[in-house]
Amino acid sequence: MGGRKRIGLFTAYPETTHVRRILEGVMGQCEKYDYDLRVFASSVHFSFLHRDYVRGEANIFELANLDRLDGVILDSVSLMGDQDNQILKRLLLRLSRCEKLPKCSLELPLEGVRLIRSNDEEALREQCRHAIEVHGRKRICVLTGNQGSEIAEARLALYLDEIRKHGLDVLPEHIVYGDFYYFSGDALARRIAADEIPRPDAVICASDTMAMALVDRLIKMGIRVPEDVLVIGFDFSDEGAINPTTIASYEPAVLEMGANAVDYLRGLMEPGAELIPFRRDVSTRFHAGASCGCRTDPVYAMKRFRDSLYISSYNQADEELNERVGLGLFMESYVMEGFTASKSSEECFRNIYDYVDLLRPYRNFYLCLKENWKNMDDDTYEGYPETMRVYVASSRAGGAMFYGEESAVSFPTAEMLPKLSETDEKPSVCYFSPVHFDGALLGFAVLQRELCRHPAVNVVYRNWLRYLNNALEMTRSKERLQTLSVRDSMTGAYNRRGMYEMYGRMLSEAREGEALFVSVVDMDGLKYVNDTFGHGEGDFGIKTVCAALTSVMRSREICVRSGGDEFFLIGIGKYSCEDAADRARAFLEAIEKASKRADKPYTISASIGCAVFSDYRQISLDSAISEADERMYRYKVRNRRHRSV
Repeated sequence: MGGRKRIGLFTAYPETTHVRRILEGVMGQCEKYDYDLRVFASSVHFSFLHRDYVRGEANIFELANLDRLDGVILDSVSLMGDQDNQILKRLLLRLSRCEKLPKCSLELPLEGVRLIRSNDEEALREQCRHAIEVHGRKRICVLTGNQGSEIAEARLALYLDEIRKHGLDVLPEHIVYGDFYYFSGDALARRIAADEIPRPDAVICASDTMAMALVDRLIKMGIRVPEDVLVIGFDFSDEGAINPTTIASYEPAVLEMGANAVDYLRGLMEPGAELIPFRRDVSTRFHAGASCGCRTDPVYAMKRFRDSLYISSYNQADEELNERVGLGLFMESYVMEGFTASKSSEECFRNIYDYVDLLRPYRNFYLCLKENWKNMDDDTYEGYPETMRVYVASSRAGGAMFYGEESAVSFPTAEMLPKLSETDEKPSVCYFSPVHFDGALLGFAVLQRELCRHPAVNVVYRNWLRYLNNALEMTRSKERLQTLSVRDSMTGAYNRRGMYEMYGRMLSEAREGEALFVSVVDMDGLKYVNDTFGHGEGDFGIKTVCAALTSVMRSREICVRSGGDEFFLIGIGKYSCEDAADRARAFLEAIEKASKRADKPYTISASIGCAVFSDYRQISLDSAISEADERMYRYKVRNRRHRSV
């Protein structure tokens, strides 16, 4: 493709520490090379118990037009977790059809895709060195991940090798397999406290989650940390930084891994182009914590704590805080109430438009829905239609600003967004997120930001989208109920309630000198059709009569099914006395043609009576209908068509 190169990143749960670091590395290199980044992300892990919700989230990958990407990065670890990893397999199948498209996988090997790993050997060895050389610990216990896991076994091998290099032995009981998660850390602490294994003076953990659970349970069981047992984790998670006993931890080389992935793609996309590798000293990846006795970095801990805290009041003079909405400000905005209080689709779009500001900082935001998103009888669950519409556009960069049905802009879904076919002055990152309800496709949202500025979407955006999904579903449910209350479900014509409601609108919009036109139509021989051919055929006849009547309907007129096989056609406008006879002839011709097209073993016909009243103000609607009904009956008798025939 011409213009600025575009890299697509496929991931899940982008607010997690792991994905944030990948994004930081990827975006740092994209900024160096003037590349655009397109992120297609589910907001939940694929192991999430609500399977329909996962299906709706994963559908965002179907939106990605691979022909409009110059390279692809798969965050493979986050793309796993559903049954038999079907989501990742479907994505790989699509990618396999694009043989020339440069692509790579992070951390996990995938067939036909280049593997980019994080090089954590030095950091893993430093965990052991810190415990032994800095704190003088000698009885080391190692807690790794699942037995047989490639990552868990590799980390264990490095730990054991480094410990033995220091002339120390590791007891067999001190080689412990876990699950990289809390429960295995908690279980190890209970075994240590119960003297099921010799008490170590240090535990090296292959993840922060295991380290946190281990520390918390040891302290609860009267074992001092770090005085009795020192604990060092790996991951440097936000949760570990604000744990009551902060976790000493090493940061994995995930940021470097993301940067290396971009460098690999650059070598294929632009052979011979200069590479500017990302470099970082391993010593900067150690973060002290109370779990080893080193002094915690209070600034970092407080920043992480503040980000996770519900703050209802904040320093509005601080540009950084004011520019990025936190959870407290988000909740105190009452966005959920604002969204769900919408009484119509137009009001819903307006409320969404008003609350987009909660997503700052952003360059542009777009809400794209399928054209028939309100039709609950046409729900789909996989893929996207060929055409989409932008219903809400908001820009802080001089771009389009609009909302609503009348302003909506249609575009081919293959473009992903018309704006994206243009080249911006600066490279950017666009987050493509699914919009759905319980898996039923509604559309997608695009949040465009500058590279390397608050790069990852967070809990605010995830919940903003959840509220948006609920608001759209509630809106279309309200409008469906409203439609059902005024429409006949079989024919789609107005029912009597709808007739009076619409006639009230007609009266409010009527102009001086206009007349009232009313037709009453009654199907002939319905009882005969029902008794002879069945009620299904009778229903077909009723719908055919309705279709014929609507085919001759003019603007500012309504078609009403008053009940059974009887219909009204009502309008206020410029009518003459001749219109009554002309409209009757037009309808009778239409029903005759419809009957021939249907080619049924019975004739579909109807009787009609029409009346024009020169001054709509001088007669009630019910009186006008009675007059037209009398004319219809006289027509039926005159033509020997009785209701019992």
